[in-house]
Amino acid sequence: KVDDVLEKILEKLDAHGGFLAVTDKSSPETIYDLFGVSKKTYKKAVGALFKQRLVTIDPDGIRRL
Repeated sequence: KVDDVLEKILEKLDAHGGFLAVTDKSSPETIYDLFGVSKKTYKKAVGALFKQRLVTIDPDGIRRL
């Protein structure tokens, strides 16, 4: 499940110029509307992307490296 979300997050980042204003403080509804997954799954996916050094986690969102 997380692997599918990784791809969705990267695709959305690419489509939006490398930045998404979605943080771990975003509402579960916002995250579900964007990615179709729970907030918990989203956070796991972003953590995995961060560990792979594919994204940075900024105070106002996530940014593709």
